[in-house]
Amino acid sequence: MDSRLISRFHWGLTADVQPPDYETRLAILNKKAEEFGLVVTPDIYEYIATHVTSNIRELEGCLLRLLANVSLSAREMDLELAKKSVQEISTSRKINISVDLITKIVCEELNIDENKVRDKTRKQEIVVARQLAMYLAKEMTRISLKNVGLYFGGRDHSTVIHACTSIQNLVDTDSRFAETVKTVQNKIELACS
Repeated sequence: MDSRLISRFHWGLTADVQPPDYETRLAILNKKAEEFGLVVTPDIYEYIATHVTSNIRELEGCLLRLLANVSLSAREMDLELAKKSVQEISTSRKINISVDLITKIVCEELNIDENKVRDKTRKQEIVVARQLAMYLAKEMTRISLKNVGLYFGGRDHSTVIHACTSIQNLVDTDSRFAETVKTVQNKIELACS
């Protein structure tokens, strides 16, 4: 890079921009609902803030979808409409996420060679990385279980189901691992936003 450009970059402010935390997401939702003139119950705020975690644009988009769903269905705003709005946001997000991206980020986070997750090896750390990538591929993409299995070395859909069950059990019983999974999910969503 040209030294002139490097000099200019040093002149500016460097900031690490992370996704907003739960309390910040609640405050953002509250402020945006006020701007839109919406009266939203706390349970709806909590549901949206829990399920839409990647960025402010998605939070605002979810509120706009909720407003549209209320006016189109001529119903009162309730938790079911909020769930529908969140689901619409997550469905549109799934289009941009690839298994390649998921695998790359999982392997970077767990410090595993990306090619090894497709091998037949049964080393514990590689098995966990492979299972986590399968789990996230199931959760974050529209790809069928059969195709997820094929991507990871020609495994069948029952292997993917077993991987998802194993990872869910780890998430439920190991808070440290659950935090790692959340970190990986956030990195994937940030890479796609």
